[in-house]
Amino acid sequence: MVNRLFLILILLFSFLSGQNILKSIKIEDSLVKLQFKKDVEKKDLRAFIIPTKTVTKYVFDFKNCKLKKGVKSLKNLKGDVKSVRVAQYKANVVRVVIDSKKAYTLKYNQKENSTFNISLPSPTKVIKKEPKKSDIKNLFKKDLLSKEQKNKKRVSKKSDEKTNLVRNFGLKKRYIVVLDPGHGGKKPGTKHAGVMEKDVVLQIAKRVYKYLKQKGVKVYMTRYRDKHISLKRRMRLANKLNADLFVSIHANSVPSKVRAKVAKGIETYFLQTTRNARAKRVAAIENREILEGKDAATKNVLLNAVFTGPKIVLSNKLAIDVQKGMLSNLRANFRGVKDNGVRGAPFYVLVGAQMPAILIEVGYLSHKQERARLLNPLYQDLLAKGISEGIINYLKNRERELE
Repeated sequence: MVNRLFLILILLFSFLSGQNILKSIKIEDSLVKLQFKKDVEKKDLRAFIIPTKTVTKYVFDFKNCKLKKGVKSLKNLKGDVKSVRVAQYKANVVRVVIDSKKAYTLKYNQKENSTFNISLPSPTKVIKKEPKKSDIKNLFKKDLLSKEQKNKKRVSKKSDEKTNLVRNFGLKKRYIVVLDPGHGGKKPGTKHAGVMEKDVVLQIAKRVYKYLKQKGVKVYMTRYRDKHISLKRRMRLANKLNADLFVSIHANSVPSKVRAKVAKGIETYFLQTTRNARAKRVAAIENREILEGKDAATKNVLLNAVFTGPKIVLSNKLAIDVQKGMLSNLRANFRGVKDNGVRGAPFYVLVGAQMPAILIEVGYLSHKQERARLLNPLYQDLLAKGISEGIINYLKNRERELE
């Protein structure tokens, strides 16, 4: 009996000594700083995003962890962050939730002294990323190209730096890419379990923007915030900028509860007529906004007038490279990522493109596991990295073809 009690005490001590402790929480230099007893192990961290109508919630679950007595949430904060809440979510899980009035590209890392840092939104950085303070309307009212010429002196000062940046990635010129986060504003796209397509694709697009800028590509977005932009204006922007590529990012879904349990995967489309039922179904959902209320004859005129364009073959090649990039990056970190392939389909958002153009469906919000992954910052980052790598590979291959 004594030996058994001694063994239980040893096991209990081993369990408690192995647990981490969140000792304090504070905000400093636009960072949430979490002070732990010891470093957080990768297997003990789960991070995901919950977008709502009023706030975006960035959630961190620290497993095998206890909250030190007296550590309290930070509430009534000034600026974009409303609060940073902390609680003992489960017996061995501490949950930290950042309530932000707007979505932003979140980063986190672990520094020495067992300090876990989580970034907070920085207005100055957002303004730098959004040309002309995100005023999309001005992009159509004013001549952007003439503005670039007016700023030629300022640009020329950095020309050497830009040239070196392009050369580092093996490209012979600085390309222009327009990223198109689908839907926005009053058009949320597909919606499941409170998660809206417009929010998820904007988060991914912002990450692609960052990666492409790092690779020396000049990048524009059709929207930088939750705003409705018509499909016609999205393509008009790309043509006005004389873009080299147009990449539209969307999320998929199926209405059937039975199908929702099995329908998942990533697919990339280029503009083309098709007999494939799946491609037609996806295109019908994305085209609903522009074709609503139009008769069958009008729909056929709108969609069939463009399929003989010379950019279809190049769009197909771009789609293949991007699909490959996404799969290779995701599969290195996540199991069961399904490849739904590359297909031609009649997407109206690609109609009228004067450059190679593709539409990416990054996954199914109707699928429980895939929806959770699409809210995961790491998953979003790997998707964005794969998309940017696919774009760069396409540009390199295209330069070789033209040599």
